[in-house]
Amino acid sequence: MRIFSTVLATLLICGAATDAAFSQDASKQTWDPNATAESLGLTPYQIPDDFYPVFPWDHLGDWMEKYQSLESAMKSMGECQFTLSGFVDSIEAAKEAEKNGLKCIYEAKIEVFDETNLTNEEIEKKCAEIDARIKAVVEETQELTNVIGYNLVDEPGVYKFKALAAGVAAVKKYAPGKLAYINLFPGYASTIGADANSQLGTYTYEEYLERFVQEVKPQLLSYDNYMLEYSEDMRDSGRAQVFFSDLFIVRRIAKKYNLPFWFIGSSLCILENSSPPTPARYALQTYLPLAAGADGLTWFLYYPLGWRYSPIDRFGNKTVSWLYMREINIQARAIGAYLKKYRSTDIGMDPIYTQDEAPNLPQFPAKPTKVLPDLTTSYSVNGTYSAKEAPKVLVGEFEEEEGENVAALVVNMSLETSVKVKFAKPDGYRLLKTISPVDGTEEEVNDEEFQSGFWIIPGHGTLFVWEK
Repeated sequence: MRIFSTVLATLLICGAATDAAFSQDASKQTWDPNATAESLGLTPYQIPDDFYPVFPWDHLGDWMEKYQSLESAMKSMGECQFTLSGFVDSIEAAKEAEKNGLKCIYEAKIEVFDETNLTNEEIEKKCAEIDARIKAVVEETQELTNVIGYNLVDEPGVYKFKALAAGVAAVKKYAPGKLAYINLFPGYASTIGADANSQLGTYTYEEYLERFVQEVKPQLLSYDNYMLEYSEDMRDSGRAQVFFSDLFIVRRIAKKYNLPFWFIGSSLCILENSSPPTPARYALQTYLPLAAGADGLTWFLYYPLGWRYSPIDRFGNKTVSWLYMREINIQARAIGAYLKKYRSTDIGMDPIYTQDEAPNLPQFPAKPTKVLPDLTTSYSVNGTYSAKEAPKVLVGEFEEEEGENVAALVVNMSLETSVKVKFAKPDGYRLLKTISPVDGTEEEVNDEEFQSGFWIIPGHGTLFVWEK
């Protein structure tokens, strides 16, 4: 997950236009375009019904002790409204997490080898070692009911996929129902052509994701993208749009193979000169993935490790970032849990980015219109409403898994200006409700409120539900 310094500078220059800049000869395609979840035998991870995954991306065994005791760390994470702790590597840590209402992911500590220069015999031997290690760690943790899975690796290139396939298969074999957790690179990681020693090891991000699914056979997709920070709160539209490019393609691949996906955002200042995280930035990194149907949310990081404005400072104290994170975690849990009974059906934005705004990226989809027909946006200028240059909104549509209700999550993409949305009633539906981001309760909307419209503050979203 850690793409920094000179490597990051290279990525931001050449990686943002990866999919557009490098096309691949169909005759050299490295994945099966006709593959399906069924043909691959995929078994998606089934998230327990009693929680929505929200957690800090921290290796607690290596990092926590620099800042907090085990007891203080787990207590503060519970107070911060996480549902999962950071990654744990001891039975003591897992039990302490459980005391504070937290599930956890256990460190597998396997050797994720580079297969590039190995013989088949050497690869088979190393895969057997991974199998044995997974078996041992599962046996070690089998009495820990709050362990939902095992962390295998962060940001692997394709040259590590054989090792990961062995790891995933072993978790499925020895711990059925548990998760083999792997986090992937973002789309701005370097590709073949952009860098001879590319991080992805593929020509495009799509190829990377397709090969990961087809070769590793994962239980979910997890990826990180920090472009909302890198874009200076979306003022650099070129960088900001890389965020959406990744979000849409990961969503598409996840839906293609019926896999859940988790998103990782930035909770501190990764770049030396970037501005501090704000409530609006935290919110936007939460509501945009939720609108796309993300099944889990993660923050990099909880502890500073030398960076600025982290939720916990270098002395182990809570910061104002901790307060912001706690509040947005409450909202993520409420909206995420509510949407668990729905499936994501469509997504788009209004107005869409123009080619002038995004010359190197594919055109993004326009807003869907099934759930919120005739959607319009406006904002207040000197006390009057204006539709001209109103903030862009992202609209994600959903259908109830077992029922006839439909929903739409509308996200204000501006980090500075509130937006007012109005829309018509879809055919066949009679009752509109909004969903509380505090506790997920439903509130009926009366005719006067409906005619007036709905304000959405910067970076946040409103979930609307229509009942027949």
